[in-house]
Amino acid sequence: MIVYGDHKQPESARYVRASARDAAGHIADMPSGIGRHAALVGLFIKVSELVQGLADAEFAAKGMDRNSPQRIAGANLLVGLARDVGRSWRAGFAVDGPVDAEVPRMLAELECDGDILTGAAEGYAHYALYPESYFVAARQSGLDANTCVIGIRSIGLGLAAMVAAAIGAPAPVSVRPTGHPFRRRLAADPELIRGWMAKPSARFAIVDEGPGLSGSSFHAVVAWLQALGIDARRIHLFPSHLGGPGPETSADIREAWTVCQKHTADFERTFPAGSALPALRDWVARMIGRTAVSLMEISAGEWRRLHYGSQDQWPPVHRGLERRKFLASAGREKWSVKFVGLGEIGMHKAETARRLHDAGFGPEVAGLCHGFLVERWIDGTTLDRATLSKEKLVAHLARYLAWRAANLPASEPGASLEALADMAVRNTSEALGERRAAELQTWFSKQAPPKTMQRVEIDGRLHPWEFILSRSGTLVKTDALDHCRSHDLIGCQDIAWDIAGARVEYSLSDPATGALCKAVEVRASRPVDANLVQYYEPCYLAFQLGLWSMAARSGDDREQIRLAAAARRYTSMLLRFLENQGELRPFDQDQSSRRSISASFSGWRLPPRAEDASSSGSRNIPDR
Repeated sequence: MIVYGDHKQPESARYVRASARDAAGHIADMPSGIGRHAALVGLFIKVSELVQGLADAEFAAKGMDRNSPQRIAGANLLVGLARDVGRSWRAGFAVDGPVDAEVPRMLAELECDGDILTGAAEGYAHYALYPESYFVAARQSGLDANTCVIGIRSIGLGLAAMVAAAIGAPAPVSVRPTGHPFRRRLAADPELIRGWMAKPSARFAIVDEGPGLSGSSFHAVVAWLQALGIDARRIHLFPSHLGGPGPETSADIREAWTVCQKHTADFERTFPAGSALPALRDWVARMIGRTAVSLMEISAGEWRRLHYGSQDQWPPVHRGLERRKFLASAGREKWSVKFVGLGEIGMHKAETARRLHDAGFGPEVAGLCHGFLVERWIDGTTLDRATLSKEKLVAHLARYLAWRAANLPASEPGASLEALADMAVRNTSEALGERRAAELQTWFSKQAPPKTMQRVEIDGRLHPWEFILSRSGTLVKTDALDHCRSHDLIGCQDIAWDIAGARVEYSLSDPATGALCKAVEVRASRPVDANLVQYYEPCYLAFQLGLWSMAARSGDDREQIRLAAAARRYTSMLLRFLENQGELRPFDQDQSSRRSISASFSGWRLPPRAEDASSSGSRNIPDR
């Protein structure tokens, strides 16, 4: 099924370089501490994005990865910055002053003509992957300067620079595997590593995040090296975890993964508690002005233990997509500590969180500390366990969505309407069969183009367990920052996407949906196209169907039951949509705005399985 997506956008290479130069100048004026260290890592990520973008542009022009003066200059620049990051980490952030003087010079000498494709690296944005961890893994690997370091673009190029800096090796080379996500291949000139091939004692380090479902990107490089005569026992892998490739791996990939040596360091080993290095607990303590802070991890759905009396009440979670989360306690105070991203993406989300709180929709924000956002913990009842009239719910959703529509214009791309329709048809075909998919394709072909479409940073997750009714009676939206930038297809859309999501999640009638459209339109002072809401509805249903169907392939038996039930819910609703498509008509906004909705919403319920729904099959997933 189609669920995942990768939103890249063209950007002037000169602009990215100028932005990096400004960031380097700002660091020079910062005092030592975690703030400067975080800014230094942010600069490293920005320059990594520039260098890998330039390398990808060369690759696109030549059709093959080859060495060039530009490639070598970019790699040396990254190693210089990586040394600065490593020096700051080793000193426990007690470093001040400017970055290495060679860095600005090398940055200025990069040829930055034309545009490059940019976009947040998944690990830095979503999965709490810290470049410092690769520095630690390399220092503990036993490798030395007699190592050819190979980075897999995109994120692997910067991470390879961290490995090279840690072991004193020459600047890395980089490659870009291409092809089917589960069967990646290399187009790389052997001259990239010609000097290393004649050294029998040399070792080879392959660096990237992942592996994903198949591990095919790592294996593409391993297979390339083996074809050049390099024994697998000389090859070392630097992944982001030691879990191994996922269920789509092949026998040859699994064998290579077993033979090659692997090195990794997780967040806890990089910033260990109780050592001379400041750990996350210390970061939070300083942020909230306390000396004694305890942390309890609530990632991977463990937060449900704090909100529900019984596991029977738990909502489903997609553990693979959840950010790392902790509950911080300091006396009677409790704070949520959630990973929101390194560098600029984390700073942007922190600013959005502050604005949401100021507008009355989100928790109080203490601040951002090197990728983790610290917010006041909200005690209360999740909306799936609370009792709230639909009239009040729709009124609150109208205020909330109107605020997002008016205040969070999108600066990043999202899926096109054509891509959303293709996803919906593909997912419908896998879940309900080709006949139903053809019906949906025909329905899409009859829809008029939207009258207006303004992309904003949508919420993207309006499920009732995402809202908390606080003890004071205030409805607070949690997790309101990430979903328009998640590792999925949707991205930033018109606010009509969230209206369609609210219609689905709360079973809003046509009049109620019309009332919501009208209220958002009035409050945001911008039009809401009810036809676009209808267009989005089957897209939303098919996306949720795919999301939960894929998640159901992992987790323990009890979690799989919840996930499968969620998938059945959206399958049933999509089937109902298709069966009623001939009766659909634009929402009667005038009538709905006059009708009072007093039915009580008392929880999220799963409908029975659709009788002709089938289990999901193949999956469209970018893979490492």
